[in-house]
Amino acid sequence: MANYYKRKNGTYCVRVSNGMKDGKQELLSATYRPKKGMTPAQEKKGVEEFAALFEAAVHSGSYIPGMKSDMIMSNAFGMTVGTFIREHYLKRIEKKLSPNTVRFYTSIAEQFIIPSFGDVRLSDITVKHQQAFVDYLTTPEARANAGDTAPLAAATVKRYATVFSSVITEACRMGIIEENKLRGGCVEFPKIMNKPLDVYNDDEAKRFVEALEQEPPKTRLMLLCALLLGMRRAEIVALKWSDINLRGGSLSVNKSAYKSKGKPQMLKSPKSRCGNRTLYFSDVLTDAFECWRVTQAEEKASAGTAWREQDFVFTNEIGDMVSLYTLSRLCSRFEEKCGLHHLKLHGLRHTCGSLMAANGVDAETVKSVLGHESIETTNLYLHPYEKNMRKAAGILEDIISR
Repeated sequence: MANYYKRKNGTYCVRVSNGMKDGKQELLSATYRPKKGMTPAQEKKGVEEFAALFEAAVHSGSYIPGMKSDMIMSNAFGMTVGTFIREHYLKRIEKKLSPNTVRFYTSIAEQFIIPSFGDVRLSDITVKHQQAFVDYLTTPEARANAGDTAPLAAATVKRYATVFSSVITEACRMGIIEENKLRGGCVEFPKIMNKPLDVYNDDEAKRFVEALEQEPPKTRLMLLCALLLGMRRAEIVALKWSDINLRGGSLSVNKSAYKSKGKPQMLKSPKSRCGNRTLYFSDVLTDAFECWRVTQAEEKASAGTAWREQDFVFTNEIGDMVSLYTLSRLCSRFEEKCGLHHLKLHGLRHTCGSLMAANGVDAETVKSVLGHESIETTNLYLHPYEKNMRKAAGILEDIISR
């Protein structure tokens, strides 16, 4: 908290702690000069406002030692959206969010927010600006591809608007603005129409598993993990043998793989607390794990000294984890070869959740298996299958007949 005292010459010395450095508390000070003719009450109010702004500037990193008081005032009150995003916001979210999320937030800021609102002062941003942002996103002009005249999907518009809200929330959290005028505001978003999930029914899922019997052990195991355990692509790629308990028939999901442009593929923690979970599997997967482990040992022996042991379950020819894109390609080729209707790799995860829900598994268990943070996400899997609808019609007919 800032402290101040009045000097003999009528100015005020305002001091703020900037934390500990080399075992000592670092104190930064600035001078507040009251305007002529101010009453004692006005002076008190003025120095308190200045102290609050000085403290915010120090803690946000926008204060530079030696900066004059008028600069401190103008930096706080006059900082624009563009300046804040580039000098503070993007640096702060790098410490909180995954690299891919930071890249997404940066692209939305550079492509949409800064060109439209970059010169607007943070303190002037209101719900009207956010509504104008949302309205623009619903027009064809928001498309990067000029040849595509279809507006952005409603869910995409809401996702982009979240970045705008995040910028203002962070500015308020840092003390650069006193009030977040977007909080509690009423913005009209386009209505989100949830499309039915594209999934396999019981018979298609059975054909999928049976056809996998003819595939190489690694392909079979990777696709079974997606279909029978509902694992995400990044979670499958990140699996290590130390995560697997074959005797107990379980595995631990505690990390995922990610790939930033121009950088090697790496590991990170799950995107939410619920992503950390234990999954249990039956004999089908136990057999698949054991078969692949034998094959992997043969590949390791063949590679000799070129092999880099890192404990990954799914490896390339020298022991590195496989590429994230490998699974998607394998899935597409396998479905085409077997004459199954095309389902994206993530559709196998959807199938897992849908089949559980359709066959009597309660929503909370489905949520835990899939690692959803919200039950609302899980509820998307509770769509009716044709066989259940026919069964319902039969039940009603029996009631009427009786």
